[in-house]
Amino acid sequence: SVRGKGKSPQKPICATKPLAITTAAEKNAASRATLLEDLARIRWENEVGGVTLPDGTTLPTDQATRVSLTGAVNSLANGMMTAPVAWKFPGGWADLTQAQIEAAAAAVVTHVQACFSAERAVQTQVEALPDPTGFDLQTAFTTALNASQ
Repeated sequence: SVRGKGKSPQKPICATKPLAITTAAEKNAASRATLLEDLARIRWENEVGGVTLPDGTTLPTDQATRVSLTGAVNSLANGMMTAPVAWKFPGGWADLTQAQIEAAAAAVVTHVQACFSAERAVQTQVEALPDPTGFDLQTAFTTALNASQ
């Protein structure tokens, strides 16, 4: 008997894909894009990570706290409420004067703005790098944040 009788010979399967060549410029652009995404995350984590007031009190800096502080400042300024204002901090309750509420709000907005300023400064650095490989994003952000405050 003849082997494979009645069967057509099988053709080898050759799947070819176009060869993808990545240039150094494309690699650097992709690396820069990843760094900028990571930078936005680092800024956000710092932005909502809280701030320590001059008296040592820690105050959250998340969106809800910022809205509450803005509301309290506006309500006090427009006579819609009077001080002292009961405020709950992570460490407990405090009765705050109008000046204390305004100082807390100023500390929070200053902190948030410093975070955005730091992100912008580091983004400028990242965009100027000929090769962003090995760039220490966290150190650059911390340095820029400290310079912004």
